[in-house]
Amino acid sequence: MDLLERTFQNKKELYNLALEYFHNISPEQYEDTQFDKIVLKSISILIDHDFIPTPCIEIKLELCKNQIKRGDYFLYVSENKEFIDELLIT
Repeated sequence: MDLLERTFQNKKELYNLALEYFHNISPEQYEDTQFDKIVLKSISILIDHDFIPTPCIEIKLELCKNQIKRGDYFLYVSENKEFIDELLIT
């Protein structure tokens, strides 16, 4: 089974992994922004990237407050679901 098939079959597990990592971020990094909704936005396979080892899986969560987008969280993991990097944009 290739990376694309495994990613598709494990998408719920990948979103849960991203949520777990997001909730482990220090609250000070939120810049006093509390999010009341987290939208499971997308899962992508990166083939080529400037600073992230590839191929890997990118999981994106959209962070909202009062139904307005306030930021994004990206988790990058290997095909074995090992942490590579994360990015929080608020």
